[in-house]
Amino acid sequence: MAQKSVAPAAPRLNPAQARILIDTARKITGVAISTDKLSFLELRVSRRLRELGCQDYDGYVDLLRGPNGAAEARYLAEALTTHTTSFFREKVHYDWLEREGLPSLVEDGAGIDRKLTIWSAACSLGSEMWTAAMVLEQFSQARKGGLMWEVMGTDVSRQILRQAAAAVFTEDQIAGIPDDLRRSYLLRSRGEPRLYRIVPELRSRARLAWANLVDLDRKLQITADVAFLRNVLIYFQPEDQRRAVEGVVSRLRHGGYLLTGHSESLADPPANLRQIAASTYQKV
Repeated sequence: MAQKSVAPAAPRLNPAQARILIDTARKITGVAISTDKLSFLELRVSRRLRELGCQDYDGYVDLLRGPNGAAEARYLAEALTTHTTSFFREKVHYDWLEREGLPSLVEDGAGIDRKLTIWSAACSLGSEMWTAAMVLEQFSQARKGGLMWEVMGTDVSRQILRQAAAAVFTEDQIAGIPDDLRRSYLLRSRGEPRLYRIVPELRSRARLAWANLVDLDRKLQITADVAFLRNVLIYFQPEDQRRAVEGVVSRLRHGGYLLTGHSESLADPPANLRQIAASTYQKV
């Protein structure tokens, strides 16, 4: 009787190898992952090992340390980055913008003398950025003559940025968008599965760029009136949190606003930042 072939066991990751992977990815993303999360690391990296034909994690570590290590480190960072986002997440921020933030900025000339810019600093698939675009357009339409405005999205994942630029979402992903805004700002596909795309009028007002928040490139051309830095600081170590906040605030206009996640707090905010509401700060 012929014996059944047995698939080789999947390679296992030890704590020393995990530390090397974590440190490598952290230099690119700032994201700090615990060495206790071996199962998570194996799940995220094992596919890359199969693609490369690596038999074990020692071989993969050797690759990271070799002449093509910098390029491979970017693949690793992509694999270990989590992208959780939704439209109108933490809606209180958008309500505050419509009620107080945007009127205050317009009173100071934003949207009239110059473009009013909202920056989603860790934009992921773009839901936060496109939500801001809908809110801005609604606010603009309610004003005689409208406003000049744009939205900007940055992320550490180039693959995710491509998806954000495509601006295509599934039925489940648009669950948070009210029906009236769906009718105004989404195009629906005819086929199945049903997909939705942000309308060209909003897409034409968006810019996207790669950025590492803990080491922002000086060439990154952003001067924002509002910066969303939400639900990303929790993944950083305290020193990296400080660098990320300072880098984002340095690209805010005087009087502009920084919005952080409701589960996050700035333990040591920059001296030129004052808190004006829950998870809401103004540059002074």
